[in-house]
Amino acid sequence: MNLRFEEEQKRERRIKIIKESLRFLIEVIIVIFIAWLIITFALKKISMIGSSMETTLYNGEDVIVNKSSFLIFSPRRQQVIAFYPETEEGEDTDELDDTVIQIRRVVGLPGEKIKIKEGQIYINGKVLKEKYPFEVMHSAGRAVNEIQLAEDEYFVLSDNRNDMDDSRNTSFTKVRKKNIIGRVILRLNPFSLLGGPEQEEQKKQE
Repeated sequence: MNLRFEEEQKRERRIKIIKESLRFLIEVIIVIFIAWLIITFALKKISMIGSSMETTLYNGEDVIVNKSSFLIFSPRRQQVIAFYPETEEGEDTDELDDTVIQIRRVVGLPGEKIKIKEGQIYINGKVLKEKYPFEVMHSAGRAVNEIQLAEDEYFVLSDNRNDMDDSRNTSFTKVRKKNIIGRVILRLNPFSLLGGPEQEEQKKQE
């Protein structure tokens, strides 16, 4: 009787171990699958190209873009966004190479009137108080005259304010919402949340 009882106990323990192992394996698979979904559909790694975002980002730096940022909410002023350049009518952005992706900071929102005068940004006639201490702009570009944004357009500027590869440039134009990929949230090396010029300078000094 004792032998049968011990064998039964061993059998139950083996079954319990197998069940727990299977449960753990399933949980690991679910976590991996969720991580894959997030990486594939919510996050995107891209590289900064050019000097337009110095000193916040430098040429060649890798960043993470949250593609789900604007599924519910629209881009806000001062946020750094990644977007595709304006395409020809009928051209699909999915067919564009990642090397054409641009990164800039949102300054003007849909429906607003933008003007740059004596190095200052005016939104609907009022001077914009910016979050970070950007260098004074020497040129207003086409924003020397007031620009009216449509209901799906954003006016973006470089953090390197005297690099005019932004909405001040007639060849760059405004950014339409349909071309926005998402918000740039992280830099990878060094790993940190994305801020602005003053924050990045302080980090270097530390």
